[in-house]
Amino acid sequence: RCYILSNENSKIQLSLRQSRLKPKSNSKVEDVEIACIKDVKKGQLVRGYVKSVAPSGVFFALSTSVLGRILFQNVSPYFVQKHSLYEKYLPEGKLLTAKVLGVTGKHVELSLLPEDTGMPNVLPESLGLPQYSAEEENTETDGRGKTEKLTVKAKRRRGNSDKEGVRAAPLSQTLYFVNKIAFKINLSCCPSPSTHFPLLQEAKPKKRKICPADENDSGIEVYYREEDDDDQEEVAAKKKSKMRKPREPPRLQVSVGFTWDEDINAMDVPMLNQKEQSSESEEEEDPQSKVKKQTKKEKELEKQKKEKELCKLEAALMDPSRQPQSADDFDRLVLSSPNSSILWLQYMAFHLQATEIEKARAVAERALKTICFREEQEKLNVWVALLNLENMYGTEETLMKVFERAVQYNEPLKVFQHLCDIYASSEKNQKAEELYHTMLKRFRQEKSVWLKYASFLLKQGQTEATHRLLERALKALPTKEHVDVISRFAQLEFRFGDSEHAKALFESTLSSYPKRTDVWSIYMDIMIKHGSQKEIRDIFERVIHLSLAPKKMKFFFKRYLDYEKKFGTTESVLAVKRAALEYVETKSSLVDT
Repeated sequence: RCYILSNENSKIQLSLRQSRLKPKSNSKVEDVEIACIKDVKKGQLVRGYVKSVAPSGVFFALSTSVLGRILFQNVSPYFVQKHSLYEKYLPEGKLLTAKVLGVTGKHVELSLLPEDTGMPNVLPESLGLPQYSAEEENTETDGRGKTEKLTVKAKRRRGNSDKEGVRAAPLSQTLYFVNKIAFKINLSCCPSPSTHFPLLQEAKPKKRKICPADENDSGIEVYYREEDDDDQEEVAAKKKSKMRKPREPPRLQVSVGFTWDEDINAMDVPMLNQKEQSSESEEEEDPQSKVKKQTKKEKELEKQKKEKELCKLEAALMDPSRQPQSADDFDRLVLSSPNSSILWLQYMAFHLQATEIEKARAVAERALKTICFREEQEKLNVWVALLNLENMYGTEETLMKVFERAVQYNEPLKVFQHLCDIYASSEKNQKAEELYHTMLKRFRQEKSVWLKYASFLLKQGQTEATHRLLERALKALPTKEHVDVISRFAQLEFRFGDSEHAKALFESTLSSYPKRTDVWSIYMDIMIKHGSQKEIRDIFERVIHLSLAPKKMKFFFKRYLDYEKKFGTTESVLAVKRAALEYVETKSSLVDT
């Protein structure tokens, strides 16, 4: 049954909405129908289906005519590099809940973030993806790191000069700029800069040159400055000259002096040493990088192993023949089938095997809250299990509390009958008899109550009480139920009581109601199981001589013939056939006349 929305270009659009099929019903509409973009408002929570995953984002169908877009940054808080993950976890046609971020013209911007929708993340945490916040922190740290590039470059160009004995002393220092090269001079290790400054000015070269320190001269460190203007060098020199005018810093006595007239050619050897040391350091770093690569591979292998183990575990959990072995297994089962009372009862039995009574009670209460109210029989099964639990492990007070609650939420007669059965099975006969008396007062018009009580009394061997109960039942029940009640009492007598008294009940009933073929059939079946062949043949002979309808007579003749073929002789079979032929002849003669 469908509602036709449109029929254009030989394409019919249908709807299964209850609001369309039954417009007069006042049932609550869970998802409001979105016919046009005007029905979408900012901040609204809507449900729809994934249409496709494109490079610009995820397209989300709110209806057949309205399509929204979800940017990747609004799909998940995780940073995803491979868009194949979106296609895997957001397949076409998947039902999701989204929040409307904005509506501009004919475009609808949506969000699937948990903070907006209140729903779980579409990408699981097990993927180990980084979050957007972590990526932003990395970019911030990269920005801060740019300010330190100059010092890092200087340290790389210096090589391993620190290893050769170059150390920066924590004393006053003065910078001298010579051809874009700053000599950082420790005044504690050299004479006054005022005396040697002219020498530096005279020896000022035109090209950039590196003046490394000698192994014994530990007072000079070389830094590169990325400055191209000579004016800045002059200004810096003037500032430094002003800084040294007030007074000279104190000197320290050192064993080796510092000479400024060092030959430039002597710089080649330390440069070679630095290159060799840098190459050695690179060779030392190579195996470390190799170790790092190996550790990454190992980590990848470990991840793959973990994924395989998880796949095996998931496959084992999905196996329908697998028996649950823990509380988590039962939780998964009841989540998949919340209305199955069998699973809830197995969950209770699991806790009872471990003598965890309170946990079993909690499971029963969860089941009563979880099972849909329409599943009355499933709920009743849980109530009966809870009554059994309280009868075995609780007190009389707790049992009565559960019983009173069960009567409120279920059909009272069924709850009473189940509690009587529980008392009878646990051999609490006195309580069962008291409860039956209560039932006879409250449900005296119910035939099943009298029969259940009669069965209970016969199992206890109280035949006389059963006879008195039959008399009470015939007085309480309407007349149209009497034949059926007597027949049922007679059947119970055959099973648990006196067979002779049962025969007497059947004979008296059939003498009063000879045309009740259903009672005759029941009497025959019981006598075939419990009676002798002579008694059975007597019953058949009495039936075939009754004045019944031809169809019913044909039925009884057929039964009589089948019985004789199975237990009789050829003569008895021929006798039954002759009797059937005589009945047909008499009927035909009556028709002719």
